[in-house]
Amino acid sequence: MIEKIRRALVVRNMFIVAGILLLGGAVSYTVYRYSAFWQQQENLRDYLAEELREAEDFVKRSGGKPETKRVEANIHTLHDFSYWVVDGRIVWAEHPYDNVVAEKLEQRILTKVYEAGKVYYENVKYNRQKWYFVVLKGDLKLAPPHKGEVFVVSNYTQIKRNSKTYIKVAVSMALIMIFIAYLISSFFTGRLMKYIEQSYLRQKQFVSNAAHEFRTPLAVLHSYAELLEYNPQKKEIVADIKAEIQQMNDMLDKLLSIARYDDLNMVIRRDDVLLNRLISSVVRAMSVACPEGKFELVGTDKEVRIVADEVMIRQLLYILLDNAVKYTGKDKRIVVGLIKQHFSVKISVADNGIGIKKEDLQHIYERFWQAETSHHQQGMGLGLSLAESIVRWHDGTINVRSKFGRGSVFEVVLPLVSKLKKTEDDQKNSGFSPRRL
Repeated sequence: MIEKIRRALVVRNMFIVAGILLLGGAVSYTVYRYSAFWQQQENLRDYLAEELREAEDFVKRSGGKPETKRVEANIHTLHDFSYWVVDGRIVWAEHPYDNVVAEKLEQRILTKVYEAGKVYYENVKYNRQKWYFVVLKGDLKLAPPHKGEVFVVSNYTQIKRNSKTYIKVAVSMALIMIFIAYLISSFFTGRLMKYIEQSYLRQKQFVSNAAHEFRTPLAVLHSYAELLEYNPQKKEIVADIKAEIQQMNDMLDKLLSIARYDDLNMVIRRDDVLLNRLISSVVRAMSVACPEGKFELVGTDKEVRIVADEVMIRQLLYILLDNAVKYTGKDKRIVVGLIKQHFSVKISVADNGIGIKKEDLQHIYERFWQAETSHHQQGMGLGLSLAESIVRWHDGTINVRSKFGRGSVFEVVLPLVSKLKKTEDDQKNSGFSPRRL
């Protein structure tokens, strides 16, 4: 599927580039052709007006005796010719030096019907070459029954050839540009698809791990249910079932929280949080749940206030402390510190537990990673991923220092005032109600 998407993106980008190039080439060619031919036609009309005046004077003076003038012109030159016709015969001609071309032009003029003032395009093929001409006719004002006409002819072969050359060059350049666009599109699409593929693989792994995590407690529940069929008085079995169900509920809660925090449109609250009191409260609750542990508070005697979502910060603290409790042995010693800096606060949670291997540090925020790799697994591998999302939503940072077998230290730095997405007041003013966690 990823490869199919990549090819579709490359082809689409190529079509877009090709369309832009073709449109630009067509517009520029149209402008070039119109300006060149328009200018030539205007020049030809001016030339016709001069020839009409001269032809009338010539007919009056000469009495209609024919005269011709040959012009040294070749196919590569832009040159104008003229033919004066009185009563169906040419009385004056200024035509190309080449006899064959001149005769063919004269034959066209004498045999073909032209309307006065209308532009006509003619071509003459000679010696494996084709001449292109623009023909314009005007009527002479002669006394009846005489009828006179003036034809002006302009050789535009070079303009025609330039137009063809322009098209060939434009098509060649367009093909080259499309090829370059293909290479560039393939390069950048490949880089983009790497992130998409990684995200897709993580999502696929996430679903696979989630299914695996749910399969185990469900299998346990199924076994317990069968045992209850044979011995319904076993209270410890019921207790184990409740524990498994609670674990599944905890997993669902974390999965829902992660899905909610992945929503870029999520709105979080701006609370005035007394952080030192919140930390003390969470530590007291964890002390009750973990009586064998020894908790130490450092720096919580001073008042520290931040603007943040209190529910999310509380969840963050529970995750860090619960993580420290789970991966610390019998003699648990957990130190929770709070330091106020210039524009931020730093929360640290240090334990004397099993620690984390150096090569594993880069994976600890991946979802379900612990469920797959940790030999001391006691959770679901979702806690630190959730903690990282909470910290990110508050424009903070989370780091860990750890030595395998000696313990870990998690440090969270939060700004005193987070640049949260929207405030509740903003939402009320705009007519929307914020979604609370």
